[in-house]
Amino acid sequence: MRKRASVPTFGGMTLPLAILLAAAAPARLWTDAPKAPERPTAPPASIATLVHASMPAVVGIVATTARGGDNDPFHDFLERMYGSGGGGGGSETPVRGIGTGFFIRSDGLIATNGHVIEGATDITVQVGEDERVYRATLVGQDDATDLALLKIDGSAPFPVLPLGESDRLEVGEWVVAIGNPFGLSRSVTTGIVSFKGRRDVNPTGRPGYYDFIQTDAAINPGNSGGPLLDAKGAVIGINAAVNPSGQGIGFAIPVEQLKDVGPQLATHGHVVRSYMGISIQEAMSAELAESFGVPGGKGVLVTEVADDGPGKHAGLKPGDVVLSFEGEPLVESYRLRWLTASTPPGSKVKLRVWRTGKELQIPVVLQEKPGAPWEPPAAPPALRREQEPFGFAVEEPPRDEGDHGRGVRVISVDLRGCAYRAGVRQGDLILEVDGKPVIDKPSYRKVISSAAPIARLYVRRGGKALFFGVRRDAPVTARVDSGSAGDAAK
Repeated sequence: MRKRASVPTFGGMTLPLAILLAAAAPARLWTDAPKAPERPTAPPASIATLVHASMPAVVGIVATTARGGDNDPFHDFLERMYGSGGGGGGSETPVRGIGTGFFIRSDGLIATNGHVIEGATDITVQVGEDERVYRATLVGQDDATDLALLKIDGSAPFPVLPLGESDRLEVGEWVVAIGNPFGLSRSVTTGIVSFKGRRDVNPTGRPGYYDFIQTDAAINPGNSGGPLLDAKGAVIGINAAVNPSGQGIGFAIPVEQLKDVGPQLATHGHVVRSYMGISIQEAMSAELAESFGVPGGKGVLVTEVADDGPGKHAGLKPGDVVLSFEGEPLVESYRLRWLTASTPPGSKVKLRVWRTGKELQIPVVLQEKPGAPWEPPAAPPALRREQEPFGFAVEEPPRDEGDHGRGVRVISVDLRGCAYRAGVRQGDLILEVDGKPVIDKPSYRKVISSAAPIARLYVRRGGKALFFGVRRDAPVTARVDSGSAGDAAK
């Protein structure tokens, strides 16, 4: 483990280590986040100082998908900010989802929510006060915890936030949330921890392992994937969900879950989980515990045992009450599911079981949870030849639709291209390039071929005239590396 730099102070207050630009970490490390500062015992001496130190490590995420349409919750907001998505409407209208993330490795590795980049054909990341835009690749994603890792290549080293200890978090502690609610970048809210271990919230609608930190720090759509910080600036949660029917009720994934799944996501792109082949009851009432004669009235009740599963081979039966897993006492069914899933397949674990008035020690050899083999998402196609070099294609409009007989109409825009990110949309009428008039398609080809690395487009959209600066860019696809993401982190 490399030594950490000494921590500077400001006005006598020790600053969070997010302000330090750590040296690039060895590729074998899934994170080079510095050790969290000492656990806070009081509110931060200055929220402004904490935010100033932490903000550089927080990024904005824009994920573009080709599917969607007017049902997208951000549709109206994004239409106002970015203009029309492409004139076609319905399923052809691209959807731009907004989220947040934060650096956990100085070479550009970013943690965020899985639902932020779900189904994305293009992922861009906005870094720093000037919101520099980088193309991101998906390193790994885990639906069961709603976590994902992204990677950007750029002017590393990037600032990294320290990872705290959510297990030691107390209800009532001060917390700070940073994110991009509704696209309002670099927004900060504060509050306290309202509850720990909230497991009746499911932001994705899929089965998973949810153990939320509840907070009254304002969290809205767009905050997803951003950090929830303690009073010393360490990440103790990843903001994930908001209760639309409540006010001041937000939820964050404990950072311990990121620590658990992060190494596998960084190395393999997905998480391999174990299973025991048993069904368990969500809760065991005091009356049930008394009827089984369970000492202390605590444990997890087995309701079914699958044929040919690890539990069956070990001799588990319906009606067994599992008292502990590898020595850890069990009170909630969730904890048994999580401990089983997060233990490597092939491991032999010891269960302490209560059966018909007796305590038994039962070893179980866990197996990999069955299911379809994991496959990385398919890489999007390269830019079409007619859309190069700026990522859009044009045609001459009918004379009665032009601007006094001049201009070319944009007929398609690559969702991953530089022109789309700049704001160019299908249906725009290009009148000038770098101040040179565009009369027809041949004149457009002539001026665009001699355009500078950044071309200035003068465009008419409906009744408005607009300027766009579009950077010439070689076709790049955001691909997913199906190999060892930890070696190259691509």
